[in-house]
Amino acid sequence: MNKLLITGGTGYIGRNLAEFYLKQGISVRLLVRDPQKVAQTLKDRCELYQGDITEPATFGNAFNGVDAVIHSAGQLGRFRMPYKELYAINVAGTLNVLHAAMTANVSRFIHLSAGGVTGPLKQSFVDETYPPAPVTDYERTKWEAEKQVLEIARSKDYNLLVLRPTFTYGAGDPHKLKLFKAIKRGQFFFIGNGKSTVHPVYIDDLIRGIDAGLKSDVHHDSIIIGGSRAVTKRELASSIAAALKVKQPKLMVPVWFCRLAAVGFELLGTLTGLEPPLTRSRILALSENWGYSIEKARRLIGYIPTVELQEGIEKTTLWYHQQRWL
Repeated sequence: MNKLLITGGTGYIGRNLAEFYLKQGISVRLLVRDPQKVAQTLKDRCELYQGDITEPATFGNAFNGVDAVIHSAGQLGRFRMPYKELYAINVAGTLNVLHAAMTANVSRFIHLSAGGVTGPLKQSFVDETYPPAPVTDYERTKWEAEKQVLEIARSKDYNLLVLRPTFTYGAGDPHKLKLFKAIKRGQFFFIGNGKSTVHPVYIDDLIRGIDAGLKSDVHHDSIIIGGSRAVTKRELASSIAAALKVKQPKLMVPVWFCRLAAVGFELLGTLTGLEPPLTRSRILALSENWGYSIEKARRLIGYIPTVELQEGIEKTTLWYHQQRWL
């Protein structure tokens, strides 16, 4: 592989993918909506193409001459964000990228879905055979996109693989900072008893997993990419507290109470236009099981995560401190 196109290059995963492949001597092309948001360390080393995945006419020649595409662009759901807007980005936008790649005869396509397409789990962890039952708009659109790209790839015999990253974290991640800050300040509490599962994957492991998928011969399939094991919310919070050298979180608030509070916060948010501190979808994320098996990734693409939870949390904490984010 000589040239790779990455969508979502201004995002956390996309940025790390670009750095990874540049270090391997591969030419990287980024398709981004706003070139000004591309990390300064990437601007002079990547080919930048400005384009909006919801408007394929803006792609220009971005897909010409590339050997593979990793589609990491997407939109997380925001409070009161209309479903049609999420659909336009996560589903229609994904199909636009896929069609452009197929038209340009790109030989390999990796679509990044999400572990959460399963919806909340009825058991501690599951594998890819578990029937998805997404409940949030974000999960629904990611699952719909996954289904549609696989259907197209199978019908056209196109070389496409879907990867489902789990709870990604690591150095440089702005999205998990709130969690670390809450624990540092003693403001974190468990929704429920803290025994429900989450599946952390350190960013370096995720990138290696995506690379393993890209270089494999596996296609027309979906594979979960996570850390070595699922953990409880309590273990995750304890690991962060240990790295921060603060007291272990102990406060537990009943799920029913949080749901009731979330309804009030959402109503207030609707009236004021402000983001609620707690929503019903957030409660699902914090109280239900989201653990997965990575046996399929080990078996089919040779993926072996190497960063254990405490090591990854320590690295993340150190980076936050170095950047004075904490």
